[in-house]
Amino acid sequence: MNATPPPRLSALADAGFALDTGARAGALQVRASTRGGEVFDRFFAAYDGAFVLPDEKEGRAGFLECLALNHGQAQARLLQRFGPFREWVLVAERDGDVVGGANFICHAVAAHDGATVLAMNLNYVFVAPGHRGRGHLRDMVAASRRLARMSFDGDAAGALPLLVFIELNDPLLMSAQDYALDNAVAGVDQFDRVAIWARLGARILDFPYLQPPLSAEQAADDGLMLGVLDDGEALDACVLGGHLERFFAISVLKDGDPLADAAARAQLDRCAQGCAAGGGFALLDPLPHLPALRAAADAARDEAPRRGLRERLAGLGNH
Repeated sequence: MNATPPPRLSALADAGFALDTGARAGALQVRASTRGGEVFDRFFAAYDGAFVLPDEKEGRAGFLECLALNHGQAQARLLQRFGPFREWVLVAERDGDVVGGANFICHAVAAHDGATVLAMNLNYVFVAPGHRGRGHLRDMVAASRRLARMSFDGDAAGALPLLVFIELNDPLLMSAQDYALDNAVAGVDQFDRVAIWARLGARILDFPYLQPPLSAEQAADDGLMLGVLDDGEALDACVLGGHLERFFAISVLKDGDPLADAAARAQLDRCAQGCAAGGGFALLDPLPHLPALRAAADAARDEAPRRGLRERLAGLGNH
């Protein structure tokens, strides 16, 4: 086993850089922060209109509570427990107008062989309505990746692999009301959204993902799938377990204990079992099967029990 030490965090708490999108859209100015303030206010104002489903949406107080974990005694305690991490919000602007934004956590985790892997969870990523249809989702992902790498010090950190996780609505598990509402606000159908992410390199993780409640007033969200921007055939169970433990504890539970939450614990236990066995979870390419799955969607929603898109892809032997 070739264990490698995790990278050090950089001193960066705020950041700004230009992102060149070429002839397609010119330069975007990216501003990012790990705390409340003007950048957060700009992010939240745009975010608040982009996300509408009640159990997926983080409130203003929840964001600020989470960002506060980047600093002070809370950060020191979490660094000792989990190693280096950063939680960011960012906005990309052109001529003072918000084009899009993102919120993510990034951290370092250990693979089964002891190698260090950087991982990030795109908790929220969006393009503002007036700027859609120009490829800016790709730009938001690129800006987030760049910022994640800037969060760690040293040349060695720059050479580490970086996995990008994204929660995706499962079109076959959403209620008809949520499906219609999210389509209307986002301006894109749920199946089309899966296709867009697949073209960006996302694969659906064959794992029974359940997002724990974001607050005491919200329920666990069982209408999601976990996507990974990775072209491999499987994801190391140790990497997934390390990632989910940090994401649940910091971004979702805000310094809570994921093992005390039933939804989180079941998933972490499954990862631990796979990790001990040196196993992994298949990465499924949805693109070849989306037309057929979309055509059969109405009948699929009437089945009992309902099977989601992830389960159906796995049943097709798609790896």
